[in-house]
Amino acid sequence: MKFFQTISFCIILILLMPAVKTNAQSGNRSFIDETIYKKLIVKPRITDAAIHNWDTAHIVYYDPAIKNNKILLWLTGTNGTTNNMPGDFLNLALEKGYRVIALSFISVPAVSEICIGDALSSNINCAADFRRRRIYGDNNFSLIPDEPQDAIIPRLVKLLKWLAKNDAAGNWSQYLETNSLKPAWNKIAIAGQSQGGGMAEFIAQRETVARVISFSGGWDYSNSKEKKIARWYADKSITPMKNWYATYNINELAAKPLEEICTTLHIPAENIFALDKPLLNTNTAGHPNPYHVDGIRNPAYRSVWISMLGSGL
Repeated sequence: MKFFQTISFCIILILLMPAVKTNAQSGNRSFIDETIYKKLIVKPRITDAAIHNWDTAHIVYYDPAIKNNKILLWLTGTNGTTNNMPGDFLNLALEKGYRVIALSFISVPAVSEICIGDALSSNINCAADFRRRRIYGDNNFSLIPDEPQDAIIPRLVKLLKWLAKNDAAGNWSQYLETNSLKPAWNKIAIAGQSQGGGMAEFIAQRETVARVISFSGGWDYSNSKEKKIARWYADKSITPMKNWYATYNINELAAKPLEEICTTLHIPAENIFALDKPLLNTNTAGHPNPYHVDGIRNPAYRSVWISMLGSGL
């Protein structure tokens, strides 16, 4: 019994202890001052015992001195985890008054790895069905193994409920609707890179979010041979278009379809940023598409980030 008590204590200690701070020059995680911002590290399985896959921790930062600010929900790209976050961008979000939730969700495989070839030929709505499964978990889509409890929104709801119960000082219940089945989207902005950017766009069409920020959001097709973008991009948005923001780099491989996607989504021209600055990391050996991730990592785009973030208060 003492052995199991010791193990339980160690697990709790790991969840609550501060993480090691890393050098901002890595381009992965910048210094976030934990004397100002409270940090919580929460394993998904702690919030929902049904979760068995992709148990990398959710990471939460907020300023306890600010009581009624918005959440910035961060969604990573394909193969990404919360172990490798865009620290400079998220640090700026905190400075702008947001709370930050870097959500852990299944980020593999990508839409572009599944909705191709025969799968796309037999179902031109494959990309929308894929995203619906990974975001809401409420449809039948057998081409990925994601379970309903693995989906982005169920994970977010479970995390918010856990925070409301275990971090009373944070008043996290304000970010849940009264029935606690849905997030209070009007208090949540969503930002994402690549696959995560596409997820942010998909959610913003269907929920009234405070703001949507897409960094080179994924390029989905209804016909990959002819490079016809997916039909879902033309769906009407519930989130007002003034709250939509997007970037793509003019030198990345999918620059043309990303430009077309921004137009099809009806994002205001002044809210679309075609990036063109020199790469942050000039060592591109082994990286077939280095410009694709530069927009979220390169501090040279800080002024763009400021425009996209607005105020979190």
